[in-house]
Amino acid sequence: MTIRKTYRLLTVLGALCLAPAGAFAQNDSAAAQSLFDQAKELMASGRSADACPKLEESQRLDPRSGTLINLARCYEDTQRFASAWSRYLEAATAAKSAGNTDRETVARQRAAALAPRLSKLIINAAPTLKGLQGLEITRDGVLVGEPAWGVPLPSDGGEHVVMARAPGYRTFEARAIVGSSGQTISVDVPELTALPKPAAPPEGAADPTRPFEAPRHVVLQQSPGMGATKAVAIVVGGLGLAGIGVGTTFGLISKSQHDTVVARCPITTECDSDAARTRAKDAWNNGNVATVGFIAGGVALATAITLWIVAPSSSSSTQVGLGLGTIQAKGSF
Repeated sequence: MTIRKTYRLLTVLGALCLAPAGAFAQNDSAAAQSLFDQAKELMASGRSADACPKLEESQRLDPRSGTLINLARCYEDTQRFASAWSRYLEAATAAKSAGNTDRETVARQRAAALAPRLSKLIINAAPTLKGLQGLEITRDGVLVGEPAWGVPLPSDGGEHVVMARAPGYRTFEARAIVGSSGQTISVDVPELTALPKPAAPPEGAADPTRPFEAPRHVVLQQSPGMGATKAVAIVVGGLGLAGIGVGTTFGLISKSQHDTVVARCPITTECDSDAARTRAKDAWNNGNVATVGFIAGGVALATAITLWIVAPSSSSSTQVGLGLGTIQAKGSF
């Protein structure tokens, strides 16, 4: 590809990338102008309350100092003097940046004229709240930082909600009604009330904050009048019965597998089937498990019978239990 073709390709790609952005910018500007014109007509007909939202959206789509001045006038018409004052100052800054000294002068004059009419809200916080971890004080949902405590803050007339919250404390809320012109109202935020701590669990109850721990020793039987030897004989006998049960189960499984092999391949030594050889091997393994189970169970039962016979008959008190991998027996004789 030649340099000229490469340049043309890059030019086309650049145009494709920039065209949508330019189209969106033109659409935003056109929508902003339409909203601005509608708002001007509403203000001229005395419907400033309906005009203000349109000017706000027009400014969002296409920020301009002229739109800010008209939005400030709209706020002024609806008695929102603090909002109007701040918009005039924003318009003056924007006009200065654009080099429009006439518009800057007008905006600053309008802001200065409104200053004496501003109502203010003072938020006084208790001294103990300074430095409180996680504390947030808000006015109408907007955070009020510590440097602004005790400072007269310009506020529009009407109701304002002051809230203070911190982890582990009850939320404080107060509502202040501010006049529309030249009034100063104070709201005092007191020391916050700590929330009650969770009650401790009753003595002996499980603590939900601690991880589960398996018991080290479980008492199976506590019996006065039975010697420790007989108690151990009972436990060993139970293990013997369990061993015989395991031997019986695996013996039946082994026989079933062996019968299946014989049915399919009567002469097992000459059978070349992989499935038959596998099943024969399984039958052999299960038969070994059954044999071990019978032997272990038989030995355990014999031991249990012997212990029961030789156990002393004197009265005693004993506890027999199972632990993690252990059998424990203790008692007094």
